[in-house]
Amino acid sequence: MDVRSAYNSGLAGLQNASSQLTHSSAQIAQTGAGDSSTEKDSQVSASTSSPAERSPVSLTTELVNLKVAEFQAKSSAKVISTADDVMGTLINTSV
Repeated sequence: MDVRSAYNSGLAGLQNASSQLTHSSAQIAQTGAGDSSTEKDSQVSASTSSPAERSPVSLTTELVNLKVAEFQAKSSAKVISTADDVMGTLINTSV
């Protein structure tokens, strides 16, 4: 059994969760910032931005993504904790 791969999987999961949290938070902040602009500003920015930038961000989707990232982070932390317990058990039995 390779405990290092369990640690690596846990760390990769935490990094992915962190990345998703950052991305979703930025999308939610962008949505909130877009609500405070005036209609004239919206028309000007809509005419100067690319189609990808104009696509609306679903607040519900981003909130779901935040929750998924939270669950991913919790499960990754459990993987790391379990790998740590296994390593401790292996060290105790080999001594």
